[in-house]
Amino acid sequence: MQSVTSFFDRALFRRDLQRFWPLWFGYTLLWLLILPLTLLNQLARASWISHAGWHIAKEISHDVLAIGAYGGLAMAAIFGIFFAMAMFSYLTAPRATQGFHSMPVRRETLYATNYLAGLACMVSSIVLAFALAGVTAALFDALDLAAFGTACLAAVLAVVFFYSFAVLCMMFTGQILAAPVFYGILNFLAVGMEYLVRNFAGTFLYGYSGYMAPETFTILSPIWRLAQALSVRAAPDVDLILSDGTRQIVSSGGYVLYGMEWLGVYAAVGVVFALLGLLVYRKRPSEVSGSIVTVAWARPVFKYGVALCAAFSVGQLVYYLIFGINLTSGEYSLAGTIACMLFAGLLGYFAAEMLLEKSFRVWRKGRVGAVVFSAVLVCFGVGMSLDLTGFEGYVPAAERVESVSVYLSSTGDYFHGKFSEPESVGAALAAHRAVIADKDRQLAYRDRATEESGDTARIYSFELNYTLTDGRVVRRSYKDCHITAAELREAGSIAQTATALLNCPEAARSRALGELAKDGSYTITGGYYNAFRNDEEGAYAGNIDGELTAAQASTLVSALRRDYEAGRTANASLFEDTRYNARFRVELELWYIPRSDGKTVGTAMVNDYGEITKPSSPAASRSIYVIVTPDMTEALGALAEMGVEMPAF
Repeated sequence: MQSVTSFFDRALFRRDLQRFWPLWFGYTLLWLLILPLTLLNQLARASWISHAGWHIAKEISHDVLAIGAYGGLAMAAIFGIFFAMAMFSYLTAPRATQGFHSMPVRRETLYATNYLAGLACMVSSIVLAFALAGVTAALFDALDLAAFGTACLAAVLAVVFFYSFAVLCMMFTGQILAAPVFYGILNFLAVGMEYLVRNFAGTFLYGYSGYMAPETFTILSPIWRLAQALSVRAAPDVDLILSDGTRQIVSSGGYVLYGMEWLGVYAAVGVVFALLGLLVYRKRPSEVSGSIVTVAWARPVFKYGVALCAAFSVGQLVYYLIFGINLTSGEYSLAGTIACMLFAGLLGYFAAEMLLEKSFRVWRKGRVGAVVFSAVLVCFGVGMSLDLTGFEGYVPAAERVESVSVYLSSTGDYFHGKFSEPESVGAALAAHRAVIADKDRQLAYRDRATEESGDTARIYSFELNYTLTDGRVVRRSYKDCHITAAELREAGSIAQTATALLNCPEAARSRALGELAKDGSYTITGGYYNAFRNDEEGAYAGNIDGELTAAQASTLVSALRRDYEAGRTANASLFEDTRYNARFRVELELWYIPRSDGKTVGTAMVNDYGEITKPSSPAASRSIYVIVTPDMTEALGALAEMGVEMPAF
């Protein structure tokens, strides 16, 4: 009769549990402290509050989901490597390795049994903690089975990925202390290298912002990506039709864990990692125990990887500490930066070679690789500085731009908003081209101190984020641009195009009215006005103030829109803030409640517990500030019709 191949050994499984029970016990104890005991204290404190059961049940659901998501993520990431090191520690000791591999047990059985032992320890602890927490919540009538089940599943899925990833790392090394180093670095390697490369590019590529958070390769850094993806938020609202036919949107009061799909994806990847670990283990020679890297093809990856990480991290840091700590970004030396990166990279390269060869005599064997690495690094740096990819001069075509977000901050006026109208997008593109064309002069400005005067201005920041019709996003950022008043008469200059951008109708409306610039999902609830008058010398000469009703504030918003659409406003200037220059002005504060989140009911808000809050509630109401100048006839006329008394001017 044909025998069945077994992938599980009961005796070995029991041995693992008996040998590593202290780690299992400590992991379980931490989960009990994090979940059931914390839950018990919270419920005990709330039990004396009258009629608090419904509220505390929702709060408990929120807390349990947060613990399952964030606590489960942290516990899996930390203890995953500890259990992997424990279950496969024999692979780091030559005698232990020979002993295990001489047993009448197939390698597949050894791997699967040890893997399942560690996984069983971690999963059983999680299930026990959530089960006790569920019993505790049920005793206080605060049990939400859906929330507890979702949170438990989230913690288990995190364990499947991080434990499997840690086991795979163990297969690639024969040094017990190297495993947590590899595991920790690989969890953050992608976002770390992306940040370092962005920082290098931002120093030498005109218009490139090197200080943006990593976003392209975050999926390759599990902890970073899951921390971004997971969130506990209020459940979607319920849309009700009342008996009188009116519509009311009421909050469900519950909570949902968003990002579960990412945990599912990573758990599936974890299963793949576990299978890859088995394939590596089957081919792994017993005699490699004690080696820093046990797989032949991974040795050059380790060597050049260490060199590259050292070059971009330590190299850039060395240059900054020695040469660049007192310099502005425009004064950085490409040659000096590459020299420091080469120095650090070669140190990392030969250090990795020594670890691999277990010898200090590595020059003869590693010199060819060192030359290749140096050549590649120099070509990369020079190629980026020469902009061989055409990054610096790229401006999207107008027909391909769906919208553009602009941030323009200057000595005078400023703007922060989003454009979608063709005229506004065209103005943004023109200003962008002007900044690119003026690159050499702007870089020269950075090399010397420049003082602003009445005829000069400084654009502190000019940032553009284009959203293209194909969904791509193009970002550019320019800092410390200097312009003069004379350039306002030069066609296509930064001064002229940026001023035109500030004064296009969409920018004027957006700068003044913000979310109220267009008819949208908001309810205006009132406001406040303060009318000022200055004398001929510009000194304060009196003011009149008062409150506005919701109807008056709504009328003013409509009048303000007409003023901005007709261009009846003080022209914005890069050289000075023009809104406060007039001898007479009215400062308006307009209050409103946004409805974009679907929680506004008439002129009231529904909170997460289904309660109605007043419009003046700080959590429900927002406000904007608008300056009305003498040329804004529509707004002044509306104020006069309301009977608002103005100081003489």
